[in-house]
Amino acid sequence: MNLWKLYQRWTPAAIVSWGQLGTPHAKTTYGLLRHSRLFKPVCVIAEYEGRMVSEFVSPVRFNVPIVSSIEKAKRLGARVVIVGVSNPGGYLEERIAQLVKDALSKGLDVLSGLHFKISQQSEFLELARKSGSKIIDIRVPPSELRVFRGDIYKKKVKVVGIFGTDCVVGKRTTAVQLWEKAIERGMKAGFMATGQTGILIGADAGYVIDAIPADFVPGVVERTILELERRGMEVVFVEGQGALRHPAYGQVTIGLLYGSNPDIVFLVHDPSREHFESFPKVPKKPEFEEERKLIETLSNARVLGGVCLSGSFKTDLPVYNPFDPADLDEMLKKVVQW
Repeated sequence: MNLWKLYQRWTPAAIVSWGQLGTPHAKTTYGLLRHSRLFKPVCVIAEYEGRMVSEFVSPVRFNVPIVSSIEKAKRLGARVVIVGVSNPGGYLEERIAQLVKDALSKGLDVLSGLHFKISQQSEFLELARKSGSKIIDIRVPPSELRVFRGDIYKKKVKVVGIFGTDCVVGKRTTAVQLWEKAIERGMKAGFMATGQTGILIGADAGYVIDAIPADFVPGVVERTILELERRGMEVVFVEGQGALRHPAYGQVTIGLLYGSNPDIVFLVHDPSREHFESFPKVPKKPEFEEERKLIETLSNARVLGGVCLSGSFKTDLPVYNPFDPADLDEMLKKVVQW
């Protein structure tokens, strides 16, 4: 999905994060505040009116105020409202549903990456029809699906996979930090998004791959990377999803790994976790070395380093912080030299 065809750059946006600000489930909010290249965040709608978002997430590029209503967001110039939460199962919480209704009633477009399809619900569609606003669900498959062909094995573009040992560990954040740093250095670099946040911030290409039927995930990923190659990209940073060892999401990860055929991988890990995020009943936890071994067994990629957003961990590989400019330089050096 390409939102650049629908909106002008820096379209003012309000981000709804009610009930989740300060938790991992507000990752879409955090991603937009840190890296948005298409929309310009003007506020976050949450229950902490009067405070600034930097009190809940840091670092951010857009340190905007928190307000409690659509009306106040509109006064700040918002023209679109983005649902900035991502919960297991992707349902629409009651309070957020009411905010969406308020936005549509007041003529603001609504964009959502939840599994719950707002654009398929009659009550929301009627409000949009009356006000002339649009509802855009991001989590949809491409109109044309295809199975994997193997063309990716003849690629000339260098593919860097940013995979992880769990959900919400910083895969997209790391990929975008590297992408922006590469562009800053004059590299012909592209970013392939595989989740809602990456698309919303303005990726070069991508789809929410867990919305694609499993048989077609590798083929869609393959086609997207080769499209970026045809557009002149010399290196593509691919946002990972889930983890191969994750019993709920591993099927998405393996399709992405096969379809992208990465040359090298940076593996993101949070060593503090005692179980997979939001899955305490699963009797195992994220393990860096186990995930590394699987990636290198199931693909031709080499894991060249670990990544940690909150400290470090023990491994024979270097461990990088994607917010450290020196670490980003070192990671890009490895990309260029490989």
